[in-house]
Amino acid sequence: MKCHYDDRPAWYRCARSGEYLCPAHARMEVVSVSTGASLSHVPVRAAEAGDRAAINDMAMMYWETTDVECFGRTYDALGLPALVAVHDGRVAGVLCYALEEDRLNIVMLNVHPEYQGRHVARALLSVAEKEARAHGLARLIVATSNDDLPALYLYQHWGFVIAAVKPGVILAHHGHEEAGFGGISVRDEIQLEKSLES
Repeated sequence: MKCHYDDRPAWYRCARSGEYLCPAHARMEVVSVSTGASLSHVPVRAAEAGDRAAINDMAMMYWETTDVECFGRTYDALGLPALVAVHDGRVAGVLCYALEEDRLNIVMLNVHPEYQGRHVARALLSVAEKEARAHGLARLIVATSNDDLPALYLYQHWGFVIAAVKPGVILAHHGHEEAGFGGISVRDEIQLEKSLES
């Protein structure tokens, strides 16, 4: 899926026009919470072998690789346990995770642009949190980039707090500056966590 304005991959869908946008052409704006349209029910289940192609497609669409760098490690999204949100028989969103010591690390969370703004990510996070609690884990962790304002909003809204900022980590990994959301330079890794202890 290509951006409405150029040939770059579209990561987002405009809630007003329906146009698909690459990060450079997406912008944030203040809108009423009543403007969102959620799906009535988004079933989330553990990924099965037949879902690996959809997970691969999602990783390639957003990152052009299945290798995800976070928390100083490289993870292969295809080798991790995953959750998928399915709507009308189609994978609408994917959450890949790693169980580590006392935490569930959300390595990759992506929602297809067609389903963004419809509570798919929240459904995936809800099931991931239940999975972590079922394993007796104390917290959820996730890392995102400094430009990814939609992700920072989502995670903080879900109860995550910023635990660390790793300046220049993403820039060093890529070896050059890249334009991210709204044209913000992608440089830093923002690490967030949510305590599950009540």
